[in-house]
Amino acid sequence: MQTIATVTPDDVLRRFRATHPVNDEVSRRTNEYAEGVLDLASRQLGGTWHRVALDREDVLATVLPWHTGESGERVLVDPAGRTVADAVATLSSWDGQYTASNPVCWGKMVWHAEADPTPLFLSTTALDHPYYERLERRDSLTHLDGLHRMLAWALWGRLPDGPGLEAYVAGPL
Repeated sequence: MQTIATVTPDDVLRRFRATHPVNDEVSRRTNEYAEGVLDLASRQLGGTWHRVALDREDVLATVLPWHTGESGERVLVDPAGRTVADAVATLSSWDGQYTASNPVCWGKMVWHAEADPTPLFLSTTALDHPYYERLERRDSLTHLDGLHRMLAWALWGRLPDGPGLEAYVAGPL
């Protein structure tokens, strides 16, 4: 991880809004939820944010909180959490079954496989929030927004070897 700059919570929200347009009711609700998590991270982690550049290893080691797969039949990440690398291994082991059992989640990943990269929003530790409360790994880069992007980039070989992915990280580095 390469640190680029220290930024304010307002800078983070501006960047989030610039890269997360609201096209419909679903995206409005999703963005409102994500903005709430970003605000929670600011409050719990002292308002400290950094703009950074991530490489492949940074992304693969990022911890994902509980994710039910957009209300599909299979839970991709249980409440104990898992790294992006572990989630990708799980998806691969399901041998294509996830596409049928979790079409909304899979559809988001497929879309991000071709879309221009947008920033990730992470924290340096787990938040005090129901989706994070049972994480086994608490002191590592942790997802706040960008789960489908990270999984898609890993699945379709879009992760850079060197620091090349823009991210905003809450908490002390």
